Amino acid sequence: MKINTVVKLGSLAFGVARDEKVQELFKMAHKGAKRRGLLQPPPYGGWGNQGKK
Repeated sequence: MKINTVVKLGSLAFGVARDEKVQELFKMAHKGAKRRGLLQPPPYGGWGNQGKK
């Protein structure tokens, strides 16, 4: 992939992310996920203890 393509895609992504309606949509989705408990840490003590007993 050419560097100018990456730069164009990045600027497009930032432009979309700065759109007010897109920000409002993500805020609503984030609040809904928090309300349903989807954004809570795992109950076994953290992210770094998967293989330890």
